[in-house]
Amino acid sequence: MAAMLAALMPGAAAAQVPMSGSFTAEASCFATPSIRSEDNSGRIVTEPGRSYDLLGRNAVPGSHYLIRVPGAEPDRRWVPYGCGRVGDGSSSASVQPQLPAEAPARTTDRVASSAGAEDEAASGDFILAASWHPAFCEIRPRSRDCRSGGVASGGFSLHGLWPQPRGREYCGVAARIRETDERGDWMRLPAIELTVATRRALDLAMPGVASGLDRHEWWSHGTCHGGGEERYFRDSIRLLDALNRSDVRRVFEAAVGEDLQADAVRAAFDRAFGRGAGARVLIDCASGDDGRRLLQEIRISLRGPLREDADLGPLILAGATQPRGCRSGIVDAPGFG
Repeated sequence: MAAMLAALMPGAAAAQVPMSGSFTAEASCFATPSIRSEDNSGRIVTEPGRSYDLLGRNAVPGSHYLIRVPGAEPDRRWVPYGCGRVGDGSSSASVQPQLPAEAPARTTDRVASSAGAEDEAASGDFILAASWHPAFCEIRPRSRDCRSGGVASGGFSLHGLWPQPRGREYCGVAARIRETDERGDWMRLPAIELTVATRRALDLAMPGVASGLDRHEWWSHGTCHGGGEERYFRDSIRLLDALNRSDVRRVFEAAVGEDLQADAVRAAFDRAFGRGAGARVLIDCASGDDGRRLLQEIRISLRGPLREDADLGPLILAGATQPRGCRSGIVDAPGFG
């Protein structure tokens, strides 16, 4: 085992965990020969949408994956968790606990939580993922929430609030519910139980509700949030509202139809939330059918208790730094084409 671990990277620590499968990049991130050094010989970056051989990860809970980048020298490179996702068939050499088989997904399959959890502030590290809905719809025009071509009248849309580190998912969820979610059959997941006021606010904040995105986000991420469904979505909506009240939204609206530099987005975060906030933001781009590179989402690191009175700025400034992501992308206008 020691020899296998050492083979992952020269001079690597013995706490690394070998893995197999694939890693699909979701952003343009620096891929470095060493986690502890910013030296990037060849200035190698991942290509969003491209899959790479997965070789391992660093120690639990971990922060980086080791991948093989063809043509790079050396070709074994480290990328942060937030840069992409591992494939469904990926596995670790270490033994992972398995959830016992459960009954088929149904509305009575709820997550076990302690009494009073609704009143407790979730605490820890999170990623707030905020989408630019016109770009999402340009790339996925057949989605149920894209029949109008995607609107951005309210600014950014809610993708999700993700407890970190990446991979902290499906906490206490029945196996059948997880299987249904991982198949992408989100409308067959048990419905989310919310108050009328929160449901109305969520319908406005998250157009993807029409495709079952709220169910997916709760079962895959919200169950690890630390509160119930109501508290999870209230926190998510409150954070998104704070983002949309800031100058970051106005920077996007002023750039509709134009190419917006990632550095300009990060600078807007510095102005809106304090110096250093921009370094906590990853900008995610994707290409439409016409070949245009669209700025489709921003992912914001947060840390701290998500109290009702917590300001977004201090939560961002306490969060972990992130790679920049893509260099620039067009801020798409509503409609197709």
